[in-house]
Amino acid sequence: MRPFIAALTGVTLALTAAIAAPGAATAATSGVPWAACTEANLAGFECATREVPLDYDKPRGATTTIALARRPADDPAHKIGTIFVNPGGPGGAGRGMVVAAAAGRIVGPDVLARFDIVGFDPRGIGASDPVQCFPTDAEAEALFAQMRLVPLSRAEISSTIRANLAYTDGCVRNAGPLLEHMSTLNVAKDLDQLRQAVGDRKLNYIGYSYGTLIGATYANLFPSNVRAVVIDGNVDPDQRTNHRMDNKFERAGGFEIVLSAFLSECDKAGANCAFAGDARTKFDALRDRLRQGPAEVPDLGGTVTIDDLTDFISGTMYNIASWPDAAVTLQIAYDAVLGGGAPAALAARPFPKAKPGPGWSADDYLYNGNDSFLAVNCADTRVPRDPAAYPGIAARFEKASPTFGRAEAFGEVACANWPLINERYHGPWNRRTANTVLVVNPTHDPATRYDFAVRMTRELGNARLLTLDGYGHTTRYSACITGWYSRYLIDGALPPAGTHCQQDRAPFPAAP
Repeated sequence: MRPFIAALTGVTLALTAAIAAPGAATAATSGVPWAACTEANLAGFECATREVPLDYDKPRGATTTIALARRPADDPAHKIGTIFVNPGGPGGAGRGMVVAAAAGRIVGPDVLARFDIVGFDPRGIGASDPVQCFPTDAEAEALFAQMRLVPLSRAEISSTIRANLAYTDGCVRNAGPLLEHMSTLNVAKDLDQLRQAVGDRKLNYIGYSYGTLIGATYANLFPSNVRAVVIDGNVDPDQRTNHRMDNKFERAGGFEIVLSAFLSECDKAGANCAFAGDARTKFDALRDRLRQGPAEVPDLGGTVTIDDLTDFISGTMYNIASWPDAAVTLQIAYDAVLGGGAPAALAARPFPKAKPGPGWSADDYLYNGNDSFLAVNCADTRVPRDPAAYPGIAARFEKASPTFGRAEAFGEVACANWPLINERYHGPWNRRTANTVLVVNPTHDPATRYDFAVRMTRELGNARLLTLDGYGHTTRYSACITGWYSRYLIDGALPPAGTHCQQDRAPFPAAP
């Protein structure tokens, strides 16, 4: 961890005075009728709902419901305001962020003392009037069964494209009017409604991953309403909304960069990494073998496919804490598939199976997370409308990113026949906000690569980049980062330009 640098420029001192001025929040919070949450996973917190316009061009027309959860400030007498938190996705239900906050995984105790923390399920997601593409799980699952994460043969490619387009048709048939109003533009407008409802004059916000696009959109729609906006694990807003396939190409490259780092750090760790010993060559050999067809791996629970490996290793890249166990799984798979026999010290474990995940909250229908992911992404951007173009795109992606390129390319097929939504925000991104936006990113983030954060900082009209020299999707395991979160949110203090923090966790720590 780097030592705290106390020196601040005159601009920063002026910002600090403005951002921490008395009366930053008003007492008028009657717009949100908070009551004890009734769901078991939110026990001990406060919940509420808020109606917002379904279509902001018709503000007196139909409404949709936004569900919220709150962790009240520990020191209400000295409360500064409310921090709204979004976990990303799109499709991520945010009410559970209050649980993460209470566990100390978002901000430090000093921030929890001075702010209410509010997680919200964005429109169409979780408990907020959820969008639903199929009447039953079985109908969605029938299409998932026809899709491949990494379609290789002509038959797999045809089946994957056909099933994705059928999925879109199901959304158009069943989701209702909400489907046309799921864009990030509307989420940012909802967020300003919520800010007003809790009585804050300006917005305090922490957004992760896709949540950084919400933050950037808000900053450009309502620049004078920004008090403290932290965006962590950043998209490139212009590229994501205006050049989506370029964005997906670079995203695949981001995963490849972090995979290479994982394999390199494994070899450096030697005996502390179960997959050490020319890990790059072993991984490539395992991947290339599974591209030829499934393999039986009894110690990993049965059949392992190229989809399983790709999904498993991409998920591993998100959290450095998972790296040691992932190395064990890879070594078991390598020895079983390519010979050699796994060492007796490596315990057998099930290999995670690649399949669409259930929704973000318990409900009779499990796939709201998948439905809303498509609804937001397909509304926000433009992709090639000819499904026949995707095999060629995938081949180009794969040549540059052999592990992740094909999956990233085919991940956009469902948007090829999605209804064209004109209700979207795609710039400008350079409006100057009342206070500086804090952009935070690891140097080795797979899903939102560091280049994206550099561009986010440059594209926004008033932003400062804080860098974590470390691994994983969004910043974790750094007291230095947490400290800057606190100073910025409470006092408006910005890290000096060029500030780097260190990660307080080794990729492959030595056994105790």
